[in-house]
Amino acid sequence: MRNIAIFGGSSFGQGPWRPGKKVWSIVLCGASDIDFRQAQLEEGTTVVMVLAILGSSKIIVPQEMPVTLTGLSILGTRGMKRSQPKDIPPISAKALRVRALSFIGCMRITDKP
Repeated sequence: MRNIAIFGGSSFGQGPWRPGKKVWSIVLCGASDIDFRQAQLEEGTTVVMVLAILGSSKIIVPQEMPVTLTGLSILGTRGMKRSQPKDIPPISAKALRVRALSFIGCMRITDKP
């Protein structure tokens, strides 16, 4: 699945949806929001590739979902701000792996809309 925002905004995932095993988010002078709270993920890890150039990308995840964030920021920011889950999720749980490149852009992961 691909989400592209060029000189504008793009958002998806406001209801139940199936993203597949790989999701792309490309932002050029715009903004992108991806909401995984109602996503019906496949078992295992779903990879999210984010490219933010002069723009911002926000990923909203459920509080109990394990998420890893890797990547590179050049004159930009990337980060994760989440609440602490009440229980530790099982090892076989569904998870997200976010790989982000931000160039004069912003990429963040949160569990609050």
